Amino acid sequence: MAWALQAAGHEVVMAASEAPVDPNLFKNIASAGLTAVSLGGKEELAESLAPALAAANSPNRRTAAIDPDDEDSWRTCQAMLTVLFNAHYPPEPAGGDRRPVVDSLVEFARDWRPDLVLWDPLAPTGAVAARACGAAHARLLFGMDNVGLVRSKMREEREDPASGPTEDPWMPWLEPMLERYGLDFTEETLLGQWTLDLTAARMSYPLDLSYVPVRWIPYNGGGSLPKWLHTRPERSRVVFTLGQTRRLFDGPQGGFPLREFFDSLSDLDLEMVATLNSDQLAAVGTLPDNVRAIGYVPLNQILPTSSAVIHHGGGGTSGACVAFQVPQLIVPIPLWDENIVARYIHRRGAGLVVDPAEMDVDGMRKDLVRLITEPSFRTGARDLYQGMLAAPAPKDVVPVLERLVTEHRG
Repeated sequence: MAWALQAAGHEVVMAASEAPVDPNLFKNIASAGLTAVSLGGKEELAESLAPALAAANSPNRRTAAIDPDDEDSWRTCQAMLTVLFNAHYPPEPAGGDRRPVVDSLVEFARDWRPDLVLWDPLAPTGAVAARACGAAHARLLFGMDNVGLVRSKMREEREDPASGPTEDPWMPWLEPMLERYGLDFTEETLLGQWTLDLTAARMSYPLDLSYVPVRWIPYNGGGSLPKWLHTRPERSRVVFTLGQTRRLFDGPQGGFPLREFFDSLSDLDLEMVATLNSDQLAAVGTLPDNVRAIGYVPLNQILPTSSAVIHHGGGGTSGACVAFQVPQLIVPIPLWDENIVARYIHRRGAGLVVDPAEMDVDGMRKDLVRLITEPSFRTGARDLYQGMLAAPAPKDVVPVLERLVTEHRG
């Protein structure tokens, strides 16, 4: 989206805090050809995020995932979102009155005077900064609109007389932030004046919000194309990736037996490309001749020559598979919307879903063989791709944004 705006002649900067989660954040922004603005706050965020990160990495971790089989799962999501919001924007700043991330963003916005602020749905500071400087503002979703769904459920519950009086759990951290800049609360502070939505139209939640569809364009960073990817493989190529989290699939014993799975493929006429970290490589030892273990390869380099992908259900991987029309075997690790996306891909005939609690080597092997031998999955992947093309590309969304900015700018 930033590239599209720049190509249309607009000035674009990407503002971010120095969060301890991604030490390469600013390097990645620069390598993408974008201008980065640091908001600081590294020490403060490290302190306030520590409890949330510890909870996220614990065996009994809670996530912000929505379970399509549990009508009450939005409450768990709400609780986790509240933890995240409180961690990023504590009501009482640590170490004094100044709030480095929020204050820095507002100060920069007032100096730079943007016409539009696009913000992550977990960073409503973007809306605060936009209102403080008179800019239009909108959310740019990274997946399903869990924040919008939870907010809708919260409002329904608070407006229901039968539920009794309930407090809004997001106001204790949000209202002090707004009052700091002389602003009052509006729902747009949490939901934007409109929302850029990259999810498939058939998969989106039925919410009464203003959405602008945008086509998913895979981006995995730049880099040289390895020589072994210069030509198409002589046999079916399968990619095994655990995504950026590098979490092992959750199995009955707490970890999927990778070595046993790779060995089970040794007699198949395929090439398995597995992205594994150093610990996983050490654990699996010597691999069969038809398994290539690598540390990392950008998906947009390898997917054009692949016949199937096995992955954990992350939105970036799923979206890239759709863009390159590759059937998917998904073992969803629920963090945000993985279960919903996996089921949607399965329903559309573009892949298979394996329950992490029930996965086993024989079942995974059989599912993989189906993906690369049954033509229906390739047909389903093509259909998903055609559906993706129905959404406008980022360059086609730029005129829409220009019109909306004219309508909404303060």
